[in-house]
Amino acid sequence: MADRRLVCLAALALAFTGCGGGEARPPQQATHASGAGGTGGTGGSGGSGGTGGAPPPAQGRVLTGADDGFAGRLTVGQTARLRLPLPEGGPEPTAEGDAVLLIRISNVTGTGHREWELRAVHPGTARIRVPRPSTPTPATLTLTVT
Repeated sequence: MADRRLVCLAALALAFTGCGGGEARPPQQATHASGAGGTGGTGGSGGSGGTGGAPPPAQGRVLTGADDGFAGRLTVGQTARLRLPLPEGGPEPTAEGDAVLLIRISNVTGTGHREWELRAVHPGTARIRVPRPSTPTPATLTLTVT
């Protein structure tokens, strides 16, 4: 009787932890905290990594000046972040269009970076111009809000 209970408990534990089979989930796309590397939609290719030519989701991503050409999507209320290695008082990113608000995060001090929240507020498209200290032309990020 005790052996049967032990077997049932083991089977329940496997079922609740997901170790009993099923489909494997693809790994989530990582975000990066430095200016090196990209987030999957870089290089001016339009960033169409989604199905059917739709831009990839931008929610939760940390974007930088290295993401020049990134095109992503957000729904109203979703956010992404923009992190730049710019000194206090340096050039600010700008937004073209009213689909996304650039909200300065002021509690990121002493890190050598400044950070903004990119908050989707209206359906439409916004182009974010990101100053880059290493080049005179800004990076451009395009966010489509639905």
